[in-house]
Amino acid sequence: MLNSIYEVKIEGRDIRRFIKTLYKRKIELLNINYDDDSVYIKVDKDNYKKLLEIKTTYEITLTKLYGFIKYKYLLKQYSVFIINILIGFMVLFFLSNVIMDVEVVHRKDEIRSLIYKELDRYNLEKYKLAIPFSKQEEIVKNILDNNKDKLEWLEIERVGVKYIVRVEERIINHIEKEDKPRHVVAKKDGIIMHIDAATGEIVKKINDYVKKGDIIISGNISKGDEVKNTVVADGNVYAEVWYTVTATMPLVYKEEYTTGKSKKTLNISIFNHNFSLFDFFPYKHKRVNETVLVKNNILPIKISFNKEEELKVIDEVYTYEEAIDKALDLAREKLMVKLGDNEKILFEKKLKTIQNNSTIELTVFFKVYENITSYQEIKEEAIEEEGE
Repeated sequence: MLNSIYEVKIEGRDIRRFIKTLYKRKIELLNINYDDDSVYIKVDKDNYKKLLEIKTTYEITLTKLYGFIKYKYLLKQYSVFIINILIGFMVLFFLSNVIMDVEVVHRKDEIRSLIYKELDRYNLEKYKLAIPFSKQEEIVKNILDNNKDKLEWLEIERVGVKYIVRVEERIINHIEKEDKPRHVVAKKDGIIMHIDAATGEIVKKINDYVKKGDIIISGNISKGDEVKNTVVADGNVYAEVWYTVTATMPLVYKEEYTTGKSKKTLNISIFNHNFSLFDFFPYKHKRVNETVLVKNNILPIKISFNKEEELKVIDEVYTYEEAIDKALDLAREKLMVKLGDNEKILFEKKLKTIQNNSTIELTVFFKVYENITSYQEIKEEAIEEEGE
């Protein structure tokens, strides 16, 4: 703690005689400056009390304070002002977190009415406290899950003290049944692993190698060499297909991005120490946009209203082996983006690894179980020729 020092001005006749009196009374003077008919002295807290106890005709005036006592004095002098400011901003903070309006943006009345009813179920309405971002996302998910046949997409955005809800209706297209004769063909090269034929005549076998465009399920139903009927061939064909994927991974990996979460906080800074009021779950990493509300060069206090965005910070240094493992994971991810339901990686092999100054480049060979189903229309001319 800083020592408390008092600077005192003493005025009167024969100042030096009074100073001798102070020495006799064993009052320790830290500093002394003479100025015509007055003198300025500095004493600590205990000696200042002794000075005030002396009965004298000399005029003794406190002129300056140093150390902790200075800030204590200033806080006492401005205590009413500070308390009013804090109360005001607490009220402001409370009001800024009360939602004054909820607007659903959509052209159809029935969709807007549906969303308002759903929001009411979760107490997301006017004159209620704003909800945390995580709860907001949970509400969006629940509303979409409960209305899968009506809603395609939903977003809740907080703008000041207002929620704006944007929604897209799910349009169910009734696809007309295909009625033109066709074959099921391979959309890429591969080795057939599974054939699931609904209609048509299977002309390939499991473990057959096929090229792109080869007929696997024919729409021509034959008896011997004669085509007896032509149908819409339908089914699914799964095959082993092959990919070569290259992925690059830095040995030193740094990334910083916002998570989408944000909040507003009321901050008080005293003696370069920051305190956030009512922020019970502070962000570990954040980007702060500060608006200073109160700042005083004499009083070491600052009050600010901050907008904070949560940051996700990744700062990692990989060994050679770790970088290869990360590159392999990245290669898998790049491939999995292309795969659909019931499709999977069967086999993988690292083909080539190149180390540059600060990166690892990995080339990986994959065998994949993939749906290679495609269709080829049977032209009328072809039907006639085959029927002759």
